Amino acid sequence: MKKRLILVVLSFLIMLSFPNKVEAMRPGEFATRKECPSIELATAKEDGSLEKVECFEDYNLAKAKMYEITNNDNLVIIENGMIIDTKYGVIDYNVAYYDTATYGNRYGYANVYASANSNTRVGYIKPASNRADDAVIIDFDYATKRVKVKVAGLVGWVDQYDNRLKIYDVVPLVWVKSPQFYKATNDNLRHYLPDNVYDGINNNTYSLVIDKKPEMLNPGDYFSYDGHYFYTDMKVMINDYKAGNYNNAINKNNPYYNYYQYVSFRSKTSYNAANINDYINIRTKGNTNSKLYNTGEMFIWVQEHYGVNAMAILAIGINESGSGTSGYAQNRNNLFGLNAYDANPDSAEWFDSVEDCIKTYGYKWMSYWYLQPGDSHFSGANLGNKKEGLLVKYASDPFWSEKAAHYYYEMDSIYGFQDRNSNLIAVLNNDYYDTVYAYKSVNGTKIGNYFQYKLQDTPVIVKETLKDSNGNIWYKIQADPNLDANLDYIGDSNSNPRYDYNWNGFVYVEAKYFNIVINPDDYDANDVTNVDASNNPIQTISSVMKKANYKYNNGMMSGITLGTKIEEIISNLTNQGVSSVTITDVNGNIKTTGILVTGDKVSITLDNKTDVVNVVIFGDINGDGTVSASDYVQIKNHIMGTNKLTGVYEVAADYDGNNSISASDYVKIKNYIMGK
Repeated sequence: MKKRLILVVLSFLIMLSFPNKVEAMRPGEFATRKECPSIELATAKEDGSLEKVECFEDYNLAKAKMYEITNNDNLVIIENGMIIDTKYGVIDYNVAYYDTATYGNRYGYANVYASANSNTRVGYIKPASNRADDAVIIDFDYATKRVKVKVAGLVGWVDQYDNRLKIYDVVPLVWVKSPQFYKATNDNLRHYLPDNVYDGINNNTYSLVIDKKPEMLNPGDYFSYDGHYFYTDMKVMINDYKAGNYNNAINKNNPYYNYYQYVSFRSKTSYNAANINDYINIRTKGNTNSKLYNTGEMFIWVQEHYGVNAMAILAIGINESGSGTSGYAQNRNNLFGLNAYDANPDSAEWFDSVEDCIKTYGYKWMSYWYLQPGDSHFSGANLGNKKEGLLVKYASDPFWSEKAAHYYYEMDSIYGFQDRNSNLIAVLNNDYYDTVYAYKSVNGTKIGNYFQYKLQDTPVIVKETLKDSNGNIWYKIQADPNLDANLDYIGDSNSNPRYDYNWNGFVYVEAKYFNIVINPDDYDANDVTNVDASNNPIQTISSVMKKANYKYNNGMMSGITLGTKIEEIISNLTNQGVSSVTITDVNGNIKTTGILVTGDKVSITLDNKTDVVNVVIFGDINGDGTVSASDYVQIKNHIMGTNKLTGVYEVAADYDGNNSISASDYVKIKNYIMGK
């Protein structure tokens, strides 16, 4: 009897330890719900049920009541057995079908419109396998039955029905077990894309690493439906989205931009054909039947001739062709999903060879369609997201660009991140129209009406920062369209012969319309070239230093190699038009021979004006022109507070260039001395 009682107690305890899984109600399970004759305001319960709050004859009264009740965030509005609105929630895409008589049993997509009443399409989205099928709800318009959503940076309105079929279900947040989310680790940033909001995260949940861990994020889980601003609480995020701001984001003052999504295709990878072939072999596990096998030379050729980053288009090819093994790749030599429309994928284009496909893609599809301002395909010359970039019109998958970025990141990580953050990238700071044009020179001739930037976050690659005679700042940038030697448009996608991209096609835009978002390690915001009314550079100490390959900031001269001779410094500066150069040591003694050391002063006379700059050689903390044990002892004493460094010696101690002196500097100097 005791044994039986013990078994019963144990069974009861086990039941307490492993409670039954409670499923939220699915659409259709309450389709016959008739709690109210017209509109019902109800509470979505954590156990998956609904509880009536009040009945209404008018939707607007129900909505007003929903927000009037401040102590209940789980309210929903129900009409005709369907949740049509919720205080906090997401839409869960249904698969929208086209007319089966026309297209057969094929998946369709949901159009996203500019407003509740507009037929202007700002994008389109489609769920499928390995794609998150949720978008966060911002608003609902009862008159048009459209819901305002945000997904992959795109904000717009989606119809409930298309061809009399329901496109989405409204899911209150309390029922959402697995929204898409980002996970930052000590090493990287991973995006999780569950394909069902109800089922929770498991080992089969699709995810992809898209970048190294951004500096502005600590390790942890984050929510974001634009990939720029991150939150730890979805309700806080939704409130910001409804208010049209990011005031409560973790990184509200420092939005994140993924280099691989925001570098312009009008850039060059640092990798060569052999590197690319090695990566393809790694990705395909040595599969020689892959249509990408040994194509490195083709991608590099297209980059050099047609001005399209080889790694960026390879990443697209890997994503679109299953690493060169898809049916369209194998049977049609189509590596990029060209003309494989959602409505009719079998319309995918045929090519005579892989080489023909890659070259046609680089020249026609990219250089003269998607990268050509003024062309209907152009929304920015980068991968982007659903707000701007190729993804706006290239694919319906909201995360197509992240998937391509994943492969670019993967390749870059293998070779030590030689590409990542190697370009200075600025993005358009707002949506504009007929405002932001490109010019042939500072305050010069506008390059036509089509070469303009319109969509917020559209990136440009900044080559140089200039200041005109009126004090206005300009950026010299890499041109998106192909320009001739006079910086005029040339050719089109049907030109014969094909014109090569002009890598020297630099143009100018007003800096006030852009924000710098990605800085190379050697970027100096104070490095500005002054130009006169004729667009000629005005010689300054900063410009002279720059042309001599040194750096100048706050009266300090750096960028000098250990052991640089005095004669070399004088010669380099004199060759830039400086009338005289005098170098003195810390005691004021003139130096004409020997080497330059931290603490030396360089007097430069330019246009009858003399400036004195202080020399900083990183690592040479004691001013003897070498990096030795004495230097790392001084760093250690500074960190411990026993002997604080000041002036140029404190600057020289910042060996890793992160604007602070820490154990990292001490370790790196020590490793340098030890030959590591």
